[in-house]
Amino acid sequence: MTLQELYAAIDGSYDDAIARLGSDALIERILGKFLSDTTCPGVVEAWNSGDAAATFEAAHAAKGVCMNLAFSRLGVLASDITEALRPGNEALRASTDVDALVSELAAEYELVRAGVSAYVEAR
Repeated sequence: MTLQELYAAIDGSYDDAIARLGSDALIERILGKFLSDTTCPGVVEAWNSGDAAATFEAAHAAKGVCMNLAFSRLGVLASDITEALRPGNEALRASTDVDALVSELAAEYELVRAGVSAYVEAR
């Protein structure tokens, strides 16, 4: 599997990743670190514990990780959660099903993690 194939399989953007990070070698190095990163699972954990402020912080961190790696769908979900929980965005939060977004993020994270894991293990 190539990096381009991985990105296609996980609804990411290889072109954005290479533009942002500059080389396949750097992308591969960061992909390996993604497997031990706890930001996405932290969103789910914080939300399940009922801590909206911690969920906001975790989602904001996850958004950065995902956008830097150009994990498009995962990054959008983290961004949507961040904006819904951003202090001062009460109207958006009231109109957003954060439970559904967190569930979607958890499912998408598992798909991305499985794809990245398979890619890293094949190297």
